[in-house]
Amino acid sequence: MTVPPTSDPGGVGHADGGDVAPAPGRRLGRRGFIAGAVVGGSVATAAVVGRVTAGDERVAVAAPAGSTVLAGRGIDPTGTTDSTAGLQAVVDAAADGARLWLPDGVHLVDGVVLRAGQTLSGPSARTYAGRAGSGARLRARAPGMTAPVLTVGAFGRVTDIAVEGQGRTGPAVRPAGFGVVLDRVTMTDGSVGYDGDYVSGTVLTGCQVHENDVGIKDVVDSMIVSCTVNANGSEGISLGAGANDNTLLGNKVEWNDGHGIDVFQALHNVVVGGVVDRNGRTGIRVVECEHTTVTGVVLRRNGRLAEDSPEDDCHLYQRDCRSFLLTGVATGAGRDDDDAGYRSPSVAVREEGGADVGYIGNELTGQTSGVAVAGAQGASRTHSMLNIGVAGVQDLPGSRAFVAGGEFSTPALSSGSLPVALGGVPTGSLGTAYRVRLVARDGADGSRAAAETTLLVSRDDGPAAVTVGAVQNVVGTSFGTTDGVLQVSASVQPDGAVLEVSVRNTGPTAWRVGLEVT
Repeated sequence: MTVPPTSDPGGVGHADGGDVAPAPGRRLGRRGFIAGAVVGGSVATAAVVGRVTAGDERVAVAAPAGSTVLAGRGIDPTGTTDSTAGLQAVVDAAADGARLWLPDGVHLVDGVVLRAGQTLSGPSARTYAGRAGSGARLRARAPGMTAPVLTVGAFGRVTDIAVEGQGRTGPAVRPAGFGVVLDRVTMTDGSVGYDGDYVSGTVLTGCQVHENDVGIKDVVDSMIVSCTVNANGSEGISLGAGANDNTLLGNKVEWNDGHGIDVFQALHNVVVGGVVDRNGRTGIRVVECEHTTVTGVVLRRNGRLAEDSPEDDCHLYQRDCRSFLLTGVATGAGRDDDDAGYRSPSVAVREEGGADVGYIGNELTGQTSGVAVAGAQGASRTHSMLNIGVAGVQDLPGSRAFVAGGEFSTPALSSGSLPVALGGVPTGSLGTAYRVRLVARDGADGSRAAAETTLLVSRDDGPAAVTVGAVQNVVGTSFGTTDGVLQVSASVQPDGAVLEVSVRNTGPTAWRVGLEVT
């Protein structure tokens, strides 16, 4: 049936349902919901309309003008009999680029395939958890089905409907060509919610992808924007070898039992914004990747199921990546929403190898161990600067790094000191030179002094050691090491974790001393 054009705007409605219970045995951190939607554009009151629940009323949602309604012989919207042949016949009879409308109801299928350019929409069946109680729904006819419930042709578009598997044995949706677009589609109970199958050019916007085995998998040259990917049995988003050149923008990736986002041997991927929260393993895992960035993401409570797996008990795990950048990220640790469960993660970032890795301008206090960045073997050519929660020196080549600074008063014949966190010195370290700038003011006559010296911190097979270089007075003659009114010395903890710079006042009057270590 094709709906004729008309100027009558009647029949346009909103879909607004109630709460949907989580799947048995699963605790979710959010209420389930069915969100509202408006069918836009020119519409007509059709012989076949979608119907969605709005409070206690039933509201008709008419098919847009000029659309082909998927109804008639062999199509059962009650979810009782097989609708595959009936639906596919209407789809095949429609032209490439046709607009198809799936009315309200459950349609059991063994798989429906859209032709190139065809658009499929229907009354909203949007849920955060569980299956929708209303709206247009395509559902796998029986458990054990391995074919996709819906295959979308090149440049095809699907809007607002729900696509549901049975028992997570086959994908909910799979593209058959370049340029597939999904808007506000709910994908659930599949082996994969959206199985990209290495087909390029996909755009997913505002989709709900939940309670599959894997949420979204192996997209290429694609964009995933403002989607909610939650409560999947393993990974939320999985990008395997060759799943390159993707943009993940502003997504909510939460409560998946595996990694929130798992990237393996993939290149040129970018994660921008969004919240990655309470995933069972890491929030984001990148292994053997190149030219990958994570920017402006909030990482919360990840490692929920990783209490006995240190590799997964972190927000971000990086192994053997090249040219990887983490910047502008904020972190948080915690338990489930009801304050139950494991408080995670143990560390914010765990790294193993890699090269040309940068951690710039992140807030990494969201961990339970007091360790922001951990790993048996850090990346070579790592650049780390302006990260909150990172102990020790952070250095960015090509810039002057401020390590520590402070002021203290030294009464006559007394000392003051400034502790400087270095984060440890490895055995066999050739050494690191730190420049110390000193300023002082005599409390009696107001005279001032300034000087500079260099501290060399090194370590052979034993404890760490520090050597104080010659003190050069640049204003006055008050500073020195064994002479002068203000005598400079330094010590370091055996493991090199903390350096302490001291100034002893040997004179008869009090001095105010300032230090800056770079």
